[in-house]
Amino acid sequence: MGLKRPNLRMRQVMIKHQPEKSKENEAKEPHEYVYVGVDLSSQYLDAYIQGKYRRYSNDELGFNKFIKAISTEKIQKPVLVAFESTGSISLYFAEQLDRLHIARNCINPSWIRHYAKSKGRVAKTDKIDSEVIASYAELYKLQADTAMSAAMLRLRQLQRMRSMFIKHRAQLKGALHTYKDEFCQEQIAGQIETLDEKIKSAQQAMEQLIKDDEELQNRYLLYLQVGGIGEKTAKMLLCGLPELGYLNRREIAALVGVAPFNWDSGRRSGKRFARFGRREVRTQLYMCIAATLRMSEDLTQTRYHQLRAKGKSHKVAAIASIRHMIVRLNAQVRDWIASGKPEIKIKKADKKREESKTPEQTVAK
Repeated sequence: MGLKRPNLRMRQVMIKHQPEKSKENEAKEPHEYVYVGVDLSSQYLDAYIQGKYRRYSNDELGFNKFIKAISTEKIQKPVLVAFESTGSISLYFAEQLDRLHIARNCINPSWIRHYAKSKGRVAKTDKIDSEVIASYAELYKLQADTAMSAAMLRLRQLQRMRSMFIKHRAQLKGALHTYKDEFCQEQIAGQIETLDEKIKSAQQAMEQLIKDDEELQNRYLLYLQVGGIGEKTAKMLLCGLPELGYLNRREIAALVGVAPFNWDSGRRSGKRFARFGRREVRTQLYMCIAATLRMSEDLTQTRYHQLRAKGKSHKVAAIASIRHMIVRLNAQVRDWIASGKPEIKIKKADKKREESKTPEQTVAK
């Protein structure tokens, strides 16, 4: 005997008591794009546009020809330009696309290489790479990255330059003690002093840029309100994580690389890993946890000690605390954006009092 279908009254009650989908968990409607793959180099822009390969010079004239080729007059649909991350070249290319309001997606080069191998494409040329990038973007229906302002892109370049100088200085300091010759020591010490000045100049340029740009200044002050985040980390988040406030909690955790994933096979249940994502941002936030643990009455500190009391290791508890911190910050920035990006005002008070304030106390109405 089959089950009876519920009557109309029962169906109305069942529908009424179904849980509503939150805006955060609701799946975003993906945009439909025509995907263009571009392989970047210092001399050429190798593009794969609607099944045709084209090469342009990597200069103003070549870029203008490329833009004309992907214009809506010829393609009739929104275009998304996909390309690999290649350092300063891809940063400048992204800046040019953002200036023209063209959707773009910067892809991890290792993902493209693994995808090419999975398709049996062992050979590697500029033409093949552009075709593989377009195929990858089409298969996974990539969506547009968060556009970065010109000030944010310049801040990112200053941050990368400063990090390069710091790394080079550390190498010279390590090598200084290995040279016994007085002349060699003087030369290395002189290089270290020069790098100290360059690092200081880069730091001053970053501070001035943040001060002059209204949105960067407001974001910077907003980041400082979260316990454990200092000036260095706030600047890293400005240029290394511009997506803050535009993604949900799961997406932002995965982007930073603090969302553990399974590693199981058959009967074996492996340890959960938290890797990939943006390593520089994750490393900086990991260092912030030590400062956060010394603070009193902080939510992240409470979360850490709760996990430690359950027997979790320091690293597991620290990664979970980073996720807790970045999710909180993402929610604060999201609310700030939703309220129209008002000016952030912080009174000259004790630092601990500033960090314990809520966004509502500091956002100017």
